[in-house]
Amino acid sequence: MVSRNAASRFAALAVLGYALGFVASPARAQVSFYSAPPPADFGGGLGNVTAIPYSLSEAEAPAPEDIPAGSSAPAGGSSDGKSSLGAGLFSKLPIDFTFAVREGYDDNLFTTKNNTDSSFYTNWAAGAYYTFGTPRLQLQTSLGGGITYYYTRPGDKVDFNGNYSLNAVYLATPRLTLSINSTTAYLSQPDTNIVGGTNRQDGDYMYSNTILSGSYQWSQKFSTTTTYNFNVIYYMDNNLNQNQGRIDQTFGQSANWLLLPKTTVVAEYRANPVTYFDADLNVFNNFFLVGFDQVFNPRFKWNARAGLQVGFDQNPDDGDSVYVGPYGESTLTYQFAKSSSISWMMRYGTEASGLNDVTQRQTFRTGLSVAHAFTRRITMTLGVNYQANYYDQNNVISSYYENIFDVAVGASYQINRHWSFSAGYQFTADIAPDAEYREYTRNVVYVGANLAF
Repeated sequence: MVSRNAASRFAALAVLGYALGFVASPARAQVSFYSAPPPADFGGGLGNVTAIPYSLSEAEAPAPEDIPAGSSAPAGGSSDGKSSLGAGLFSKLPIDFTFAVREGYDDNLFTTKNNTDSSFYTNWAAGAYYTFGTPRLQLQTSLGGGITYYYTRPGDKVDFNGNYSLNAVYLATPRLTLSINSTTAYLSQPDTNIVGGTNRQDGDYMYSNTILSGSYQWSQKFSTTTTYNFNVIYYMDNNLNQNQGRIDQTFGQSANWLLLPKTTVVAEYRANPVTYFDADLNVFNNFFLVGFDQVFNPRFKWNARAGLQVGFDQNPDDGDSVYVGPYGESTLTYQFAKSSSISWMMRYGTEASGLNDVTQRQTFRTGLSVAHAFTRRITMTLGVNYQANYYDQNNVISSYYENIFDVAVGASYQINRHWSFSAGYQFTADIAPDAEYREYTRNVVYVGANLAF
């Protein structure tokens, strides 16, 4: 599908991005399915459930080195074996509820370059969040939904959103750790953090991602991790779904060697079949990777993988072809205060193109996500993301580059233990000089009130 020279040229862009320190959301990103159109940070008020929007090639399951062999505390638990999640069923209120209302303004409802439509909107949202923890089991689950009414939007004026997530880690034996991380959502707005997802307004769609993982500690220094990732995107628009609806699966197997007390080297293979519902755009990707997991201290970690991607592609016009190119991913996380953290992610590889009859695109993603509590009452969040896409499909389209910038900032003021005020702003820009029909800019601003108990 894509020449090796093109792959090499685009890989150079990824290296340049690394050198310049571009920023993007972390591999384990906060995905807010409960809110009005972006900036979508309402999920943070529903218990800070960490959803994984990426396939296994972008997000790692809990690493076995996080749980020392013979330890009775699961990953994330305290060193004395007591869960850090609270008493769960034994607490006074094991379920937390959140309600919110927002007033906002969107200046480009349909993400178009010209003849843009704008509207004020009102969003109502609610959610429930539950945690449970024992020395061997940690569990988090949430359910939420929202309704957004646009006062002057042409056509349908109402959007519906809903989400269910489940995250659990279970220490089956002192050597075997099992985990699940699952999110299913009904969405109306684009989320550029989803790898292979839409970056423009394409109507309602279903998104589901589940990662199953099993890690076994064979010896003090050697462990293996087996993972399975099931990902599906289904668009409500039948014509769009026929061309872009798909099931994305990844089977992964890694071998992990504790080289130093805080450094684990990793060799990994991933098989990634992508099956479209109707379009003849199926892909079978293979990843041959090496990397490391570095724990500088309990609050500062760095995971990285790099290697070769070999893809066998189908296309109704271009026929069958083979893609060979580099692949890399890196996630750096640092908790610099009790309620403050920063994450930096980078990824280079292929993903679904989002275009009719185009099998894949090469994409470089990188960005930064920061959350900081200035005081007990005042908190702020910042996300800065950059995405570079390269499209090149013989007999289908002329090759071109596309750059997407996304900046979101939010603030919250806690009045008391139940009430808080929030405000936010998000700017998105799609720049494609050789494909101007894809270009647009979008500004969204909101203020809101939140009730939690």
